[in-house]
Formats: sequence, C-alpha cells, structure tokens
Amino acid sequence: MGLDLGYALAQAGVYYAIMLALFWYRRSLGIGTFFCALCALTFAENYLAITVFVAIGPMTYTPGSVILFTGKLLLLLLAYIREDAESVRQPIYGLLIGNFVIIFVVLLVSHQTRIDSNAAGFAIDMVAESTWLSVWGTVLLFVDSVAIILLYERLTAVRWLNLYSRMWLSAVVVLIFDQVAFFAALYTFFGVPFSAGAGGLAGKIVAAGVYSLVLWAYLRLLEHHRDAAERPHRVADVFDILTYRQRFEAMQETARLDELTGARNRRALFDLGPGMVEASLARQEPVSLFMIDLNGFKKVNDEFGHAAGDRLLREFVEAIRKSGRESDPVFRYGGDEFVVIAAGAGRLPAERLGRAFRDAASGLEVGGTAGHISVSVGLAIGGEDGRTLADLLEAADRSMYASRGGRLDPEPA
Repeated sequence: MGLDLGYALAQAGVYYAIMLALFWYRRSLGIGTFFCALCALTFAENYLAITVFVAIGPMTYTPGSVILFTGKLLLLLLAYIREDAESVRQPIYGLLIGNFVIIFVVLLVSHQTRIDSNAAGFAIDMVAESTWLSVWGTVLLFVDSVAIILLYERLTAVRWLNLYSRMWLSAVVVLIFDQVAFFAALYTFFGVPFSAGAGGLAGKIVAAGVYSLVLWAYLRLLEHHRDAAERPHRVADVFDILTYRQRFEAMQETARLDELTGARNRRALFDLGPGMVEASLARQEPVSLFMIDLNGFKKVNDEFGHAAGDRLLREFVEAIRKSGRESDPVFRYGGDEFVVIAAGAGRLPAERLGRAFRDAASGLEVGGTAGHISVSVGLAIGGEDGRTLADLLEAADRSMYASRGGRLDPEPA
C-alpha cells in the first residue's frame, strides 16, 4: 500500500510541478503555453479513465479521474484567481469544442474500412459505441469548469473561510456532483462496480485536498500581485460578466484603500462599517469598535521629519494587523487616528485585543529607539454603547479621550 501511495503522489507531484512551472513563467512563455499543456493532457486523462484502474489498499480508482481530472479543475480555478474569467474562458470553451470535434471525427473513422483490427481499432470502436457517454462527459466537464468558478465566487462572501478552504470546498462539491452524474451512467450501462465509484470519489476528495494545499502554498509564497491591463469588455456570457465584475470590484477596493498606510480609508469605513455592525446585531452576535490614536504623533513629525512620521504610520498599521485578528478590518479614520471593527468580539475578547494594540505600538521604533510610542485606545461595544456605526464611533471617541497611556478604561478621578 505504501508503495502504491508513493506512486500516486509522484504522479500528482510531477503533474503539478510542470504545470505550475508553466503558469509561473506565463509572462515570458504566454498563458497559452499553460493552457495548451493542460488541454493536451485531456487525451491521457480520458484514456486512463476508461482503461486503467489501480488500487491503494482497499480503494480502487482510475488515475485519469483522480489525478488528472481533479488537478485540471483546480488548475482552471488557479487561472481564474490569478488571471481573470476572460482568460480562463478560453480553455473551457476550447475543451468543450475540441472534445466534440474528437467525438465527431472518431464516429467518421469508425465507419471507414480498416485493414486490420489492432488495439487502436478496438479503442476507436469502443469510443464510437459509447458516443452518448462521451457527449455526456464533455457536457459535464463544461458544467464542472464553470461551476467550480461560480462556487468559489460565492464562497468568497463567507468571511471565515480562508483561501485553502474555499478552493477545497469548491472542488469537493463539484467533484461529488460529477462523480454521481457520470458514474450513474457507467454503472447503468457498463456495469462498473460500486467499489470503483466509491473509491474514485474518495480519491478525488483526497486529491482535491492535496492539490488545494499545493495551490494555497503557491499563491501565498510565490505569486506576486500585478496590475492587469484594462481590456474592453462585452457582457456576452457568464465569463464576461465575472470579468467585468472582477475589475469593477478591484477598482472599488482600490478607491477604499489609504494610499500611505495600506489600511482601508474613511470612505471604506462608512461604506462597509454600517453593514458590519447591523449584520452582527441582527444575528445577535457581539461586535466591538476600537478607535486608536497615536500619542504625540505631531512631535514625531517635528523632531524626525515627515518621512519618519509616514514610516511610523505604515509600521503602526502593520503592527495592528499582526496583533489583531485577520478578519478585523483596519480603517484610517483621519491623520493618526484608526478604527478597527471586530465582529464576534464581546467585551472581554475586545479588551484583550485593545491591550494587544497598545503593546504592539510600544514596540515600534522612532529614530532607532523603541518604546517611545504610546497609543490611546477607545472601545465601544455594539448593543451596549449603540446600535449604529455613528453611535459606536461617538462612544469609542469618548472612551479614547478618557483613556490614559493607552488603557481601555478611564483613570479614576
């Protein structure tokens, strides 16, 4: 079993090492090189899926479906994530049309007079006799390719799901649908045993987890953000709609960022904040709002210059992000004042967060010396201090000015 598992991992490793290398060098080789290699593997994928079944312990599966097909779906999703829907549309439509062309040509060849009946002739006859199955598989491939992108898009709205979870869940749902739809035909008309179907499904789910992990590491460690060239759009199909929306949302996101610090800006606070507060209260979940002010920031500008002040603001935002939770957005409210909204955090967790913000600021350096920076932190709790963003901002502002030396509670008189 260990040796068989090693062979399976080696197959997946070679497959993804080569495909990700082609994707990495897409700027110099062109994205078409990656897509051509991906589509060229379809023949091997289909051939192995029909003719080769292997086993890992008690599990029977076909490498064409588990290794190649599962990997292909996630590579198409990678192209969508890093390029756009307009680019990934090309191989999806290409596979659809190309497979139909192959089916049509094979049907014509099967009616020609052949001079022998070798294995190739047998393969031609087998494909010709199962034409409807090939058509069904081609349609499913198209549906699967579109569905994994649409599902991934829907899952991006689930804030607590990370990148790996979104990719894996998208693949699992689509692969379950594909396995049930295609294996039903194989079982009904070809008598393929249930053990192969169950093993194939289990293998696809495991493979999806492995491939998603590899892609997560690739995206996090190797890929770099880049600005996509603006192209004219046509809202002609689902891919055009997705592409247009991607670019529109990217422009919206850019407009909501503070150029100096990378935090979200005041506009973003008033665009997104009300909904965050109202949604938490509607679900009867806690929500906390912090207002954080850098003490003595003007003095830093005066003594060390505005460049040092700008650097301090950037480092301060990064310190807030690292000391807080990944899900909590940081907004630049104005000047050296920042706002953090922590959905799901009640008073005790929020107080711990506030102390973490204060401690993070104390480690920042100005003029090569750490420990000279302090912050005032104001805290407002949704429901207790107000039910709207405006109410919580006002309450947090009062709390901040009542605090001393970064403490969350005002000093006793």
